[in-house]
Amino acid sequence: MASSKGAAMHLTTVILLLLFITALTNLAVTVVRVPLPLLQIAVGAVCDLLGFHVAFDPALFLLLFIPPLLFSDAYRIPKRELTEAGVPVFMLSVGLVIFTTFGVGSFVHWLLPFVPLAAALALAAVLSPTDAVALSGILNGRALPRRFMHVLQGEALLNDASGLVSFNFAVATVAGVHFSLGVASLEFLAVALGGILIGAILGWAFFQLDKRVLSHHAGEASIYVVLVMLLPFAAYLAAEELGLSGILAAVTAGLVLNLLDPFGGSHGATRRHVFSLWRILEFAFNGLIFLLLGLQLPSILGGGIQRAVHAGYSPWALPLLIVFVTGVLILLRFAWVLMTSLLRTGVHRVRRRGQRRIASFGALALASVAGVRGAVTLAGILSLPLFLPDGSQFPARSLLISVAAGVIVLSLLIAVVCVPLLLRRLGQQDEDPFEAELAAARQQMAESAMRELEERVEDGLKRREGTRRNAYEEAGSRVLADYRLRLDGRDDGNDGQEQAREDKRAEMALRLRGVRAERAEMRRLRQHHAINDEAVQILIEELDLAEEALSRVAASLPARREAAE
Repeated sequence: MASSKGAAMHLTTVILLLLFITALTNLAVTVVRVPLPLLQIAVGAVCDLLGFHVAFDPALFLLLFIPPLLFSDAYRIPKRELTEAGVPVFMLSVGLVIFTTFGVGSFVHWLLPFVPLAAALALAAVLSPTDAVALSGILNGRALPRRFMHVLQGEALLNDASGLVSFNFAVATVAGVHFSLGVASLEFLAVALGGILIGAILGWAFFQLDKRVLSHHAGEASIYVVLVMLLPFAAYLAAEELGLSGILAAVTAGLVLNLLDPFGGSHGATRRHVFSLWRILEFAFNGLIFLLLGLQLPSILGGGIQRAVHAGYSPWALPLLIVFVTGVLILLRFAWVLMTSLLRTGVHRVRRRGQRRIASFGALALASVAGVRGAVTLAGILSLPLFLPDGSQFPARSLLISVAAGVIVLSLLIAVVCVPLLLRRLGQQDEDPFEAELAAARQQMAESAMRELEERVEDGLKRREGTRRNAYEEAGSRVLADYRLRLDGRDDGNDGQEQAREDKRAEMALRLRGVRAERAEMRRLRQHHAINDEAVQILIEELDLAEEALSRVAASLPARREAAE
């Protein structure tokens, strides 16, 4: 009893300490100017060298970290852009995974004949999934072309499942399970489609629950947040229990909920809670993933080098092998992206849709080095069994784990150096339609609101007399003036409009000052115990919403003409 209690306390202490380190690294990255994933890996490695060791359970890691992060990405990814990029996403997430598995696996087996082909294919399969989260972390605020980033996000969502399924088939082959390409292909489809079906059913069921029950419940926001947080775990566990792809189930649940309920619940409070939840989870989980990688790295690489030395190889053999495998991964990705670009260009011309440009060398190189490896690769390779069914050791297990861990770090380092250089080389890209679409949507919304308000004011004036009529007319005039200012916000040289904008700026500044004065007074009242914490929470939420709304209005006002000129 005492030992189990001590173990639970130790686990709790480790988790709290890791979360604390995650927060500190997020603060430190603003000072040291090192990409956050690399900083967290380095901090984790230093902690391990100082004696802070953390046991790593791959199955638990896959369950706790991967489903919620993939669900979150799927839930928030723009579905229109994902649909438009469907062909390249499919080619990367399925075609490239197969191409990489056989290409890298054959290379490793050729370079190291003592590694069985099936084991080399297992290594290649687990190296095929990419990590768009890690890429975002190393960009340090630099913006990739929007469509390019959407393709990478879609690829990362789907290639985790295809890579891990291929990995499991390769491991089964090493274990002596009879392998047939036709049977394996059918099993792959069954596992993938089954996972997709489970995720779709659970996503649809959650939407129906929200629509028919939660939206009518007074405490809907909190209940919605708890249930939506459990949804990716439910999808993953249900699919895995049935022998299907849990990762694809979690991704599909997020995509279905994105399609059916893109705004996150029926009420504004629910949406704020949901978005805050995912921000917190991503902040914590992404940091923990790279910290755990750093904590495993010294022992993995150190053990791999020691075994190479004991086997009669140079200590540099393992680092060279990591460089070779990483180079082949990048070259195969470059070749695949080039082939698919040529194929799509040819199909486009055959269909006589005009000339389609082949991707430039810089764009192909950017796509190649942007495919960094991350959490799924680490969890997958560490799940290699220690022993085969006949009792013998899994062939070259420590070598495969060392190579995979080294490739993760080296791919991050290459992306840190090359992505900024390639972005500068690409220069100005095609104009992003996002801002234009946003501006057009705001204008159409304002025009629709004005039409509705003008009709409503006219009807209201007919029902009112005297003072009530004057007050209603003044209120309607103020509201309509705000919408006219939004519609006439373009700089057309009209001094009256410029004066109206200046008046609006002054009004927003005064309103913001008033809200901040209220906040200061609220803090004073709390310090003097004039109000309790329950009242403070209510007041803070009201002030936060008011300040956010006023700040957004102020930010949306056009700049002064003098500044623009």
